[in-house]
Amino acid sequence: MNNFRIITITHKTANISHIGRYIPSVNAEPEKLAATLHQLKKELNIGELFYLATCNRLTFLFTCDATADEAFLSRFFQILEPKMPPHCIAGTLDVVSTISGLDCVKHIYEVASSLDSLVVGEREILRQLKDAYNFCHRHKLTGDNIRVIMKMAIPVAKEIYTDTKIGENSVSVVSLAMKKMFDLKPNPKAKCLIVGAGQTNSLVAKFLIKYQFNNCVVFNRSLKNAQILANKLGKNTPAYTLDALDSYQDKFDILITCTGANEHIINLETYQQLLNGDTDKKIIIDLAVPTDIHPQIIKNYPTAYIAVENLRILAAENLKLRQEEVVKAQAIIDRRVSEFKVLMRQRRVERAMSVIPSEIKAVKEKAVNSVFHKEIAELDDDAQATLERILTYIEKKYIGIPIKVAKNVLETELTN
Repeated sequence: MNNFRIITITHKTANISHIGRYIPSVNAEPEKLAATLHQLKKELNIGELFYLATCNRLTFLFTCDATADEAFLSRFFQILEPKMPPHCIAGTLDVVSTISGLDCVKHIYEVASSLDSLVVGEREILRQLKDAYNFCHRHKLTGDNIRVIMKMAIPVAKEIYTDTKIGENSVSVVSLAMKKMFDLKPNPKAKCLIVGAGQTNSLVAKFLIKYQFNNCVVFNRSLKNAQILANKLGKNTPAYTLDALDSYQDKFDILITCTGANEHIINLETYQQLLNGDTDKKIIIDLAVPTDIHPQIIKNYPTAYIAVENLRILAAENLKLRQEEVVKAQAIIDRRVSEFKVLMRQRRVERAMSVIPSEIKAVKEKAVNSVFHKEIAELDDDAQATLERILTYIEKKYIGIPIKVAKNVLETELTN
């Protein structure tokens, strides 16, 4: 457990709209991302590695004997993004938090149960955590230690949601963004352009449907996924690929965007094309990290701009309402971390004792084939068969004794 490490950048240390700067440029390309993470493991002697990127965090959980000092961090981000200039790496180190040892387990539990989220009580992070682990496991980046951490993180989060009111009247980044939009009192007949058809905009679509905003158009890199989201919004909702943005001429009132792109999907030229001469103020909701909207658009055109970073005040109000539940949740986490310590000791014992069966078998074979070979050879067939049964019985029973004793000791330690 002493070699557990976390490197993370979150809404607590950085402007949320800037977190996208630190996410690998290959984030949207699974095979390239996996290759980059394997390179990290190889060059920095990392044993296991878990990677999580969301709209308000970039987190790496890994096992490594080296300390995550400044030199290690500089090399880490240089491998992660080879084209990043030295001054940018130095800037990255200013917003990085590092955690080590058992505190890493506590942090992952806090992440899973949303205690470390921008919006405490939102449940989306649990899905994101599962998806991230499945990706890392599928690409053979993780091992037994991280498997155990993640296996326990899920029930910890579920226990917190069950035994506290942390998730009562649950809100999320999406729901806060939509609340801000509805506070602006847009006409339900307003034309909504939705850019991106992933999980986030699928959640946005639920709010639009609920409040009868049915004049929508969907754009996405994959036309198939654009059509799936469009069908949810209404059978007559048009769907296009992203390149159709540059030729779209039907104007709009609300622009909602969330893609996994590493560049601004909506640049000045594209935005001018979308306006098509319209000078009215537009509502823009940008939930992407990094942001999809070029900052010059907000500067040069009349907009009501809603981005993740703008939601901090609402998120703080949400946290204030749940503060008592946060205290209860932390108590659950502290108890579960103590259980994890015992579980890891048990796993170490099990791994150490995994050699016992083969060792005992070797002792038996040596006794039969070497040490007592002559004596056994003098026995008749029935006696030899009986002896073999006795030795096999003793072998099987003996194997379980030390494992059982060790488990009993650890279970006693857990209950006490």
